[in-house]
Amino acid sequence: MANQIPQIPSSPSFKLGAYSAAPVILVLIGLATLWLGVYRIDAGHVGIVKRFGNVIDVVDPGLHVKVPYADTVEEMEVRERAFSMKLEAASQDPLELPITVTVNWLVKRSNVKDLYIQFGSLQQFESRIIQPRLNDAVKGVTSRYTVNDLLRKRTEYRDLSQKTFGERMPDDIQITGFSIVNIGFPPEYTKAIRDKQVAREQAETEKYVLERQRLTTTQVTQTAMAQRDADKARADGRAYEIKVQGQAQADAIRIMGEALAKNPLVVEYKKVERWGGTFPTTFMGGDSSARLLWSLPGTAAQPSNKPQ
Repeated sequence: MANQIPQIPSSPSFKLGAYSAAPVILVLIGLATLWLGVYRIDAGHVGIVKRFGNVIDVVDPGLHVKVPYADTVEEMEVRERAFSMKLEAASQDPLELPITVTVNWLVKRSNVKDLYIQFGSLQQFESRIIQPRLNDAVKGVTSRYTVNDLLRKRTEYRDLSQKTFGERMPDDIQITGFSIVNIGFPPEYTKAIRDKQVAREQAETEKYVLERQRLTTTQVTQTAMAQRDADKARADGRAYEIKVQGQAQADAIRIMGEALAKNPLVVEYKKVERWGGTFPTTFMGGDSSARLLWSLPGTAAQPSNKPQ
């Protein structure tokens, strides 16, 4: 018995420490579970909740709780998005034209779950659905128009492209805008349009010059016609004046003739009126070979009043 080694009892403090660490571990596990189970969805997005890969719910923005290690959440944007692409489309001419198109679209909130299950994320939807269908729709519509029609009927071309594209898209999305950002043209066609515009401007300039010349000619012609009319009016007035004067003189002669016919002594009376009452002082006498001047009686110089 003396050689028997006494048994050392187990330390009660060790057991007490094990029991006191258990709550701490449980708290840490709880916090980790809570941390892994709480998630947040930002505004303008919704949360696609998947449990072991199967979509079970779609949640709105805010704080939510999920089952750790079993649930995963993927955000999906429900705001308006813009998708742009460049493509080569042949016109009716045919000419290959580079075209840039932009489509504005958004996911309908009620169809988010179906869209995700059928098409995947938004990036996958754009690459798998929007891009090929938009390319096909725009090329099909472009082939109906000539290049000139694309220039003159751009609004009609855009609306028809949007309608054709919208008919090929699923009902899960809403198209909010469609823009033909740019239509490129071959350099030779652009040069032909520029030359045509220059020729048109030259034609307009020549037309303007001809119109100015025509107006100038018309003004000169009108001025000449007005001068001619004025000269004719003056000539007509002068002729009328001469006619009236002649008519008046003719009437006066006629009246005088009638008066003379009725009274011949009027001529003698007129002679007496014009005679000053003096007689000639000389008289040409003899035949034509003798040029003699005779002093008539009583024509001598008057006697002077001075005494002899």
